[in-house]
Amino acid sequence: MKKLLSLYLLVLFAVPVLAQDSTPMLADETVRWNLVIAQLETSLDSEYQSVREQTLKNAIVLTTLYRDKVDLAHQRSFLRKVYEESKSSKNRKLSLALLQAIGGHRVQDFLARNATQAESDEGRLTVASVLNDYYSNHMNPVTG
Repeated sequence: MKKLLSLYLLVLFAVPVLAQDSTPMLADETVRWNLVIAQLETSLDSEYQSVREQTLKNAIVLTTLYRDKVDLAHQRSFLRKVYEESKSSKNRKLSLALLQAIGGHRVQDFLARNATQAESDEGRLTVASVLNDYYSNHMNPVTG
């Protein structure tokens, strides 16, 4: 009898929650962008280098194209750490490129103190390359 009562109470309380429509919440553009930022931040901290690499590329694209909606400025110290400590040279290069895409006085000071001119130039080329790949893969219709 207790099991039946607990099952009844569970269904009684679960039905209103399940019946709620989540669409209005996701219709809010700010909520969607906050979810994107949260996902980027979570994936940037991945232990897998390939996940981090793709996330850095995605973050470069989003930060560059949607600067008014995606603010990763609070990730600067984490990106500096990736740049200084990552075992993956590709992730070091991408973190530097993302720092340049984020911009700001603190980033420029960091780059002036730590990155050589060649690394800064390479970072700018990396941003351009990532954006080129994005446009090539996502904006051009696939034919064939």
